[in-house]
Amino acid sequence: MRIVLHEMRKIWNLKIVLVLTLLCALYYSIFLRFYIEYFPGGHSKTEEVEYGIELIKRYGPTLEEDEYAEFVRETREKLKAEMEAHIRSNPVFAAAGIYSFEDYERVHAKYDRTEAEEKAVWTLLREEGDFVRFKLQALEFIEERYHDYTEFTLPRLMSEAANGWEKDRFAAIKENEEYRNIMVWWVYDNTLDYALRLAVLAVLAVLALVSPLVVSDRARKVHLLQYSAKEGRRILRKQLVAVLLSAFLLTTLLLAVFGAIYGTNGTWPFWNSGLTSFLNHITFWFDITYGQYVLLYVGFLYVLCLGAAALAFVLSRFSRNLVTLILKLIPLFTVLVAICHLVFINPFGFENALYIMTGVPGMEPVVCGLVFIAGVASALWLIRREKRRT
Repeated sequence: MRIVLHEMRKIWNLKIVLVLTLLCALYYSIFLRFYIEYFPGGHSKTEEVEYGIELIKRYGPTLEEDEYAEFVRETREKLKAEMEAHIRSNPVFAAAGIYSFEDYERVHAKYDRTEAEEKAVWTLLREEGDFVRFKLQALEFIEERYHDYTEFTLPRLMSEAANGWEKDRFAAIKENEEYRNIMVWWVYDNTLDYALRLAVLAVLAVLALVSPLVVSDRARKVHLLQYSAKEGRRILRKQLVAVLLSAFLLTTLLLAVFGAIYGTNGTWPFWNSGLTSFLNHITFWFDITYGQYVLLYVGFLYVLCLGAAALAFVLSRFSRNLVTLILKLIPLFTVLVAICHLVFINPFGFENALYIMTGVPGMEPVVCGLVFIAGVASALWLIRREKRRT
C-alpha cells in the first residue's frame, strides 16, 4: 500500500492539479455555467417550472384529477384577478379599449392589433405586469397536457409503437397512471444537458490526470531498472491500482463540486417525481424517478471513468513520451465522448440512440460495462505480459 500511495502522490503532483483546476474552471465557464445561470431560460418556461414546484409542494410527486381541478380553478381565478387589477390601474389598457380580462384576451388573440392594443398586450407580458400573461400561458399549457395525454397523446403513441415492447410499456403507463407524475420537461432537459457535459469533463480530466504516470517513467527509462528486480516487475500492478484509485477520487471530487453547483438551481423538489409525466416529452422503459436517474448517472459515470483510466494506463505503457501519448489519447477521448452521448442522452428512454440503433432497451449499462471491462482486462493483460518479459 505504501508504494500505491507513493504512485498516487506522483499522479497528484502540484502541476497537474493546477492544470486540472484551470481546465475545470474554463470548462465550467464555457459549457456548464449556462445551465445554472439561465435556467429555466425565459418565459413561460420559468412559470412552468414554478408551477411544477408548487404542485409538488401542495400535492406531492403525482397529480390526481381532483387536485388538478382545484389547482387550475384557484390559479386561474388568482391570475384573472391580478390581470384585471393591472387593467384598472394602468391607463394604457383604456387607451386600447380594454376594460376587463375578457377584453384583454380578445385583443390578445387578434393578429392585426393596433399600436395601442400591441402596447397594452405586452404590458402584461413584461416585468411591469409581473409577467402575469405568461403565468396564464403556463397554466393553459398544463391544462392542455393533462387532458391531452390520455385522450390524444397516449393513444397516438400506442398506435405508432414500433414493437410489442413499446406497446406493452404504453399500456403499463396507462394502467399504472404513471402519466400523473409531476416532472416538467425543462427540468429534465436542463439536467440532461448539464449531466452530459459534466460526463465529458470527467472523462477528459481523468485522462489528463492518470495518463502521464507510466509514460513519464518510461521517458526517464525507469522501467529498465524495474525489470532488474522482482518487486520492480510488480510495480505496474501497483501503478494500475494507483491510477484506478486516482480516477475514482477525481470523479468523486467533480461530482461533489459540480453537483453542489447544480443543486443551487432549485430542481431538488422534483427528486421523487417520476420522469414519465404528462409534462415530459420522453417516455421511459420503467418508472424511474428524477432522483433515481441522478444516482444511475453517478454509477454510470464512475464505471465509464474507471474504464477510461485503465485504457489510458495501457496507452501510456505503449508510448515513448508525452507527445506520442497525446496523439493516442485524442482518438480515445473522441470515442469516449461519443459513448457519453450514446449513454447520457435520454438514458432508458425511447429516444435514446442506443435503443434506436439496436432496438434493445437498457443498453446503457452494458456499454459502460464494456468500456470498463475492456480497460481493466487490457491493463491486466499488460501487467501479466510485463512480468514475463525477459
